Amino acid sequence: VVRGYQILPVGAGPHPMVLVTNGLEGTTQELIIPMLKYRKNGMGIFIMEMPGCYVYKQPMSSKSQAIYHKVIDYLAAYPNVKSDRIGMMGVSFGGYWATRMAITDTRLRAVVACGAPTHHSFTASGSFGIPEVIVQALRSVTGSKSLFSLTKNLHSFSLLGQYHKIKAPMLVINGDTDTLVSTQDSVDIAEGATQAILKLYPNDDHCAMGHYKEWLDESQRWLKVQLGE
Repeated sequence: VVRGYQILPVGAGPHPMVLVTNGLEGTTQELIIPMLKYRKNGMGIFIMEMPGCYVYKQPMSSKSQAIYHKVIDYLAAYPNVKSDRIGMMGVSFGGYWATRMAITDTRLRAVVACGAPTHHSFTASGSFGIPEVIVQALRSVTGSKSLFSLTKNLHSFSLLGQYHKIKAPMLVINGDTDTLVSTQDSVDIAEGATQAILKLYPNDDHCAMGHYKEWLDESQRWLKVQLGE
């Protein structure tokens, strides 16, 4: 069962829709509050928690993409949603799922991935120095019983060699000195995708939180253009 918050613009519609998903260290409530300021920009939003965390009882795995496919099915069939104007935005590990869905679901017309771990972050060298609290969160979300099983599980998430399958326009965001996941993952996504813009904020950390308002404003303007008529 997926629980989320859906906000639609005033009027009969149908409207463009953006699927938004969180990461390990955020909640849907934390996402929805800053996004309320955009509720009059003509786009609907559906905010859901990433599989494996908080409300979900089943661990997250590479098979969790089926959950996102089903949510997109729901949005595409919703009467007030334009089925050919659906986008997605993910933050942190949610950025991973936004990237993965851009690879696997051609119904997405535009995708924003902020602070996405996709390959280097899952390797032994890329994960060196990650705070213990993040390691424990990863173990909990993936249902890993040990560090060895966590390493094995994370390896199965790698998207290396698949970025070229992303045909939808994509906005990739991060800080250029990310200390939680590898900034190189953001660079690789942008270089491999067919139509991608890379926005790395100088001297900023994971998800460019020092420029949060700036990139959130820019991402909403960009999505509105991409999902417009």
